[in-house]
Amino acid sequence: PPAPTPGSIYNGGPPVNVDKFLIGGKGKFYWVIANDPYLSTPNNQIFRKRIHERTTKLTKALGESGEAATIQDRIDAILKALYNDPDALFMVVQDIYMTETARDAHLILPAAGWGEANDTSINCNSRLLRLYEKFMDPPGEAKPDWEIFKLVGEEIAKLYRAAKQNDVAAKFEFGKNWKTDEDVFLAGAQEFKDNQVSEEDEATLEAENYKGVTYAFLKQKGQEGIRTPVRRDPKTKNLVGTLRRYTSKFGTADGKFKWYATDDWEGYPAEVAKYLEGTKAKEYPFWVTTGRIQHLWQSTYHDRHLPEREIANPLPYAEINPDDAKKLNIKSGDLIEIYNEEGNAIYMAYVTDAVKPGTIFMVMYHWRGTSNSLVSGYTDPKTTIPWYKGTRANIRKVGNPPAFIQLTASTIQQNKFS
Repeated sequence: PPAPTPGSIYNGGPPVNVDKFLIGGKGKFYWVIANDPYLSTPNNQIFRKRIHERTTKLTKALGESGEAATIQDRIDAILKALYNDPDALFMVVQDIYMTETARDAHLILPAAGWGEANDTSINCNSRLLRLYEKFMDPPGEAKPDWEIFKLVGEEIAKLYRAAKQNDVAAKFEFGKNWKTDEDVFLAGAQEFKDNQVSEEDEATLEAENYKGVTYAFLKQKGQEGIRTPVRRDPKTKNLVGTLRRYTSKFGTADGKFKWYATDDWEGYPAEVAKYLEGTKAKEYPFWVTTGRIQHLWQSTYHDRHLPEREIANPLPYAEINPDDAKKLNIKSGDLIEIYNEEGNAIYMAYVTDAVKPGTIFMVMYHWRGTSNSLVSGYTDPKTTIPWYKGTRANIRKVGNPPAFIQLTASTIQQNKFS
């Protein structure tokens, strides 16, 4: 649908919601790169079951067709199964570990991790661009992401050229000149505007503009790095970072700040409103908010393999106010089930006044459970931001603290807020 908000970044409305697209039985090929949607996707329990169902249909069909004698025979069998069953799905996972999602994949593309390839990153807080140099080779057949993209693109281009569709083939030869990590880095810089502008005109540049920066330059800078957008000073011709943005003007046509009001409140989305009406308001009395924790990074793809992290965080936990815990006869360390109409999850209770009565906080990602199983699939149509923190649920106690939790995990409240 069109986005009426004047400040919307989407002209003509947001892009396709991939999750709902796939759940709805659309698409034949799903390529997951450096992500674990079986943990991170909203409405996770539904999404996980649906993708498993679709990929299993293809797996089963391939098993019934017998063992392929050649790679081409396998390709033909896959295409036949995909066309015979409109709901079948071929899934590829490209990652550094075997994630939950990878267990249902038909093809695994092992990728190089940090330190196994030269890498650049821009810090989101200070826009600091730095180079992280390779110090070891990737294991086995693992390759840097850019090299995987290049190889796949080249194979697709060959097929289009064989079909005399040279114009389409050219689109997939984006990496034909890539030989090194730096080649990719420099090619990316060509997507930015000319950055030879004065300090007063830095507002006209893209936030990540690093045109003119090379690996040699970044090596010289070391950990100091350089803040984007990077300018080439018109007078000195030197590359200069931007400490603070918009000190002279804003990046608008007249250089002035533009303020857009929000659209009128239209009420809660149906997926959330259902919990606020009638008997459901009593059935699911707790507001649920979710988030990351300092001890576990993102979807725990790496931290779960670190013994000190695993034994200190053996289960995902949920913070419950002492007043609510007392009413439900729940103590810190108890196993609880948190549930609503979207899904459920088994968590460890952590009693703390860090949350208000009537609210629970759930750790978002853990290999033994994800709060996203309880989150609806609603995504704001104007911003495409999912409602990770807007749902309601109920709680039931399912058991006392397991012995392994008591041995390694602390449930002592660290801070008191009331």
